[in-house]
Amino acid sequence: MDLEAGAIQRARWQYDEPAPGAERLIEASFDSYRQQARLLLADNPRAPVAFVVGGARSDFTRLNPLLYRLQQHGISSLTGNLSGHSLASEPGAVAPSLSTNLNEALRFQRTIAEHCQTLIGHSLGAAIALKMAAQLPDVRKLVLICPAVYPDAAHQAPFGPAFTAAISQPFGFLECDSYAFLRQFQGKVLLVIGEYDGLNSRTFGQGPGTSAGTRLMAGIPRYSPIPEEVTHALLRSVPAPDVQCLLLTDCDHGIAAHLRDAPQVADQVAEVVAAFMLD
Repeated sequence: MDLEAGAIQRARWQYDEPAPGAERLIEASFDSYRQQARLLLADNPRAPVAFVVGGARSDFTRLNPLLYRLQQHGISSLTGNLSGHSLASEPGAVAPSLSTNLNEALRFQRTIAEHCQTLIGHSLGAAIALKMAAQLPDVRKLVLICPAVYPDAAHQAPFGPAFTAAISQPFGFLECDSYAFLRQFQGKVLLVIGEYDGLNSRTFGQGPGTSAGTRLMAGIPRYSPIPEEVTHALLRSVPAPDVQCLLLTDCDHGIAAHLRDAPQVADQVAEVVAAFMLD
């Protein structure tokens, strides 16, 4: 990439801020478009490179508060921009879907496949990471941050009204083979969840198996798009010795923003994630 093109691309990043160590940009060609990924390189690597799948409406900089700290802990990471989620990923695929994103993520992950044992998935990216892990037998660790799970049928639906309709059916998220995958997964899982995400929908007058949405609690809006039953289903699917759960107090689904606003919390989360990966 030439310098001018690189500057234009960086101007589209959500957070153009210096990394604490070396970074490299990787481009991949798809049928009619290109996408970019960013590799953060630790000076003294202590673990194989982690592959990171971002959430909806995010690019590869959204999780900087965590990934930069992991880099300082000696953990390198590769995060790809995925079609349909950010200015940095435009123009991207036509009518992108979760299936499109999965193919993009797998393409990027292949560049580090020989040195990758951990997948980190954030929100929507956790649903993709679970599908990736089912195809990558070398993956031994899963870090799922405020994880979403969607019905298998939703993975082909283009983002927009069709996707929203596909994920809005009560308990539809149970129609997903990722739970069966977790039941036979031979590795370990770390769940990182905000205390105000996964709220009980019935407490707020919604039907069971649905999202509580945004709720005013003690005068503060709390965003809880993940149905409570998703978290319960994930926990039931992983044998107790193989799952850890980190609950972040005073935090809703917006964990990335919470880590940016609370550096001390970000330090603690990075320490837990690093210890999980290095164990």
